[in-house]
Amino acid sequence: MVNAVIERFQRLDAAFSERASKGERLYGRFSALACISGEESPEQLVDRSLHIRDRMNEGLGTWRSPGRAMRLVFSAALAASDRTAGNFFTVRNALNSRRQERGSRTLSHGGSCAALALVVAGGDTSQVDNFFDILDEITLPWWNRVPAREDVLAATFAATGETPEDARRKLDQSRLALRSAGIPGHHVERAAQEICLGPINGGELAAAWTSLNTAVRGRPVLRSGVGKTGLAVLASRGRGRETADMLVSSFEAVRALRPRPSGQVAARLAMRLTQAQTGSTEPHAAARDLAAILAAQAAIIAVAAGSTATIAAAS
Repeated sequence: MVNAVIERFQRLDAAFSERASKGERLYGRFSALACISGEESPEQLVDRSLHIRDRMNEGLGTWRSPGRAMRLVFSAALAASDRTAGNFFTVRNALNSRRQERGSRTLSHGGSCAALALVVAGGDTSQVDNFFDILDEITLPWWNRVPAREDVLAATFAATGETPEDARRKLDQSRLALRSAGIPGHHVERAAQEICLGPINGGELAAAWTSLNTAVRGRPVLRSGVGKTGLAVLASRGRGRETADMLVSSFEAVRALRPRPSGQVAARLAMRLTQAQTGSTEPHAAARDLAAILAAQAAIIAVAAGSTATIAAAS
């Protein structure tokens, strides 16, 4: 019997594939993931996502962030959260205006990441100042900072009414739980930024970490695509063997999709589907994952182009 979460994802994927253009197929996959938590039918969610995407294109034009490659996924997250392009633009404008007034650091992608996270978590413009207060509190030293992650985390904390002190405390508790479970140090920070928003089963975290690492042995694509950070995020809820089985079955279900997704894409989709089965995954997580994959692809293309240029110059 197919798991209900996986079945819903498959229906959403088919609906986006039918309606989106051929060039949007990858984005449709992550849009389907963003809609997992939505309560409407797949067809209704796709309709609303495409409508919101059209409004975003009108408001953003050609060059403004998020780029066209990301707008369908942003729109799907808004549709799943019953929010609109208007909500997104209003919050984004408020964030950028207040940033200039406060002299705060530049926000990632023109404030789009923070605006999306704040809006889909139920926030509005009244929480903009709290967002910047939280961001100031949780910002890491520049050498260990991933600005987009901090923007998203601060926005989600602000939308849920947390104070800067509460945000710092929850982050510190998450870091401590991960370190106590034996998670390698360089994976602790990024995992902590994801799990600090929900309950953590500290008593089972270490055992779950072991079970998940065992499950991905012999599956190099899954191991590299999810990574130690992803495994730590999944382990935070405990239920190690059960979660490991979910991860493997989710990966197999995603790989069975046609056209078949690439290894890294399949692994990230499988991780988020597993997370949805063990608790919840925020709609904006899909946009963050896709952004990371696109950035990695761009880096590979840049390296390849540089190598080609070097060879051509030498010949």
